[in-house]
Parts: sequence; structure tokens; C-alpha cells
Amino acid sequence: MIVGIVVYEISGYQEAIETMEYFQLWRDLENIFMPFLILGGQILSGGILALLLYPFYRVFIQNKRGWLMFFGLLLGLKVLFISVSIPATYGELIQQLQDSIMGLPEIIVQTLLFACLFFVWERRRINKENIKLNRLSNNVKE
Repeated sequence: MIVGIVVYEISGYQEAIETMEYFQLWRDLENIFMPFLILGGQILSGGILALLLYPFYRVFIQNKRGWLMFFGLLLGLKVLFISVSIPATYGELIQQLQDSIMGLPEIIVQTLLFACLFFVWERRRINKENIKLNRLSNNVKE
């Protein structure tokens, strides 16, 4: 959220929101229910993504560069799915690419921070569990 606010302020999102046709589809956030609906959608999509990625959890956490693999996967998924339609003309393709590029810095920074924080958090949690298990096994031996 913090990254989004910073990028919004420095990259001219307000102008993009006012001029790009895509943003006309956005709902008014003045409505009291819309922020909760958006939050619910984010939680639901995050839960679905977590379920899909869970089988690969050990691949990311046990690998020394797991954070980089996780970052690459998430970034690839996010960037590949920015475009939701196939343009009919060359002009539409160029416009779509220009519109998509505007949000890339925000996506890259958010994804990198998330991947690094997740990796560090999980490694720390696993190390604490290992320390507890070692203490228990030492107590049992004595």
C-alpha cells in the first residue's frame, strides 16, 4: 500500500485515471461499500494464489535463491496478465503497451518487497522452530 501511494504521487496516476479509458470502469471509492468489496476481493485472490503456490513452498524456502525464484514467478504472473485483451490493430497494441508500462515500477517494487519479506519471515520462523526442537531433544537426552 505504501509503495502504491508513493508511486501514485510521483508518476502521474491522477492524470492517467482521468484520461485512460480503462479507468472509466473503476467504481467510485466514495461509496462506503466499495473499499470493503475491493479488500475482500484482494483477500480472496490472495488465498487462491496461496493455494496454487503451496505445493511449491519447499522449492522456494529451501533454496538459497528461493526469494528470487518466487519474485520471478510472481512478477511473471502479474506482468503476463496485465493485458486482458488482444488488440486488433498495431495502434491498439502500442497504446496497450504504453498503458501497461505505467504500472510496472509499482508492480516490480511491490513484488520484490513481498518476495523478500516472505522469504525472510519464513526462514526466521523455520529457524525458531529448529532451535526449539534442538532444545527439546537436548533436554530429552539429559
